[in-house]
Amino acid sequence: MAALVTGDTGFIGSHMRAFLETQGVEAMGYSRSRGHDLFNRSQLEEAMRGVNVVYHFAAEAKPGESVLRPWETIKENLLGTLNVLEACRKHDLMLIYPSSCEIYGDYDRLIVEADELKPPNPYSASKAALDRICFTYHKCYGLNVKIVRLFNPYGPRQQLSKVIPTFYRQALEGKPITVYGDGSDSRDYVYISDIVLGLWMANKLLGGEAVNLATGVATTNLELARMVIEETESSSEVRFVDYPNAFGGIRNQVGFNDKARRLMGWSPEVNLRQGLRRTIEWLETIKEGTR
Repeated sequence: MAALVTGDTGFIGSHMRAFLETQGVEAMGYSRSRGHDLFNRSQLEEAMRGVNVVYHFAAEAKPGESVLRPWETIKENLLGTLNVLEACRKHDLMLIYPSSCEIYGDYDRLIVEADELKPPNPYSASKAALDRICFTYHKCYGLNVKIVRLFNPYGPRQQLSKVIPTFYRQALEGKPITVYGDGSDSRDYVYISDIVLGLWMANKLLGGEAVNLATGVATTNLELARMVIEETESSSEVRFVDYPNAFGGIRNQVGFNDKARRLMGWSPEVNLRQGLRRTIEWLETIKEGTR
């Protein structure tokens, strides 16, 4: 078996490629940092020759920045992914498409796959559109595409601008941990090893199916900040601050994973405390880069 992983030098893509190799899959990368271009259709189609499945991670994935750069974000994500879909259709390949919990917007209860999509920012709007375009490619062309909606992946190699590395850096320096609003915003954090396992198991799904990869556990920003303070034995205090102008617009998101359990046999194995410790261990190894 051979796979093409777009965005293989990014956070999730790099973990996915490494995992595939442990499963005996010949995994090839396709990323901008390697000189590849999703807008070069002939290059993309050539890269897909001889593979069985495509994992498509390459994307503009910064909700807050998308508020400032809507046209660029939507254009990059839609056109790049449409080229991937067309190339997969031409070569009759399975596509594993990592959608995002961002497409749901705010909910004050566990989110299920049938819930209304309410994307609040340009990034999430592009992901919502592509989520449904992938389904259309299955219905219209029979493309064997699986749609996996990821809830808040975290772990080693994630962007240092994300919330856990940011809290860690502040705690390390003894600075106040800056938490937006009153700290009650909540998320569903899924450790990276559970994410890539779920993406691997998605091959069991029927074409066009969409599933949540979620833990079902809500963690507020205040709870997360306190956990980081405990794990780093920091003297930092929590300071509440106003939301930034480029805020992504989502306050609460926690997913229900019953469908993934039933259809794939997937369930999360790493709880937040365990995953946070592993992430901090990684951050310790790159401590100078987090300052």
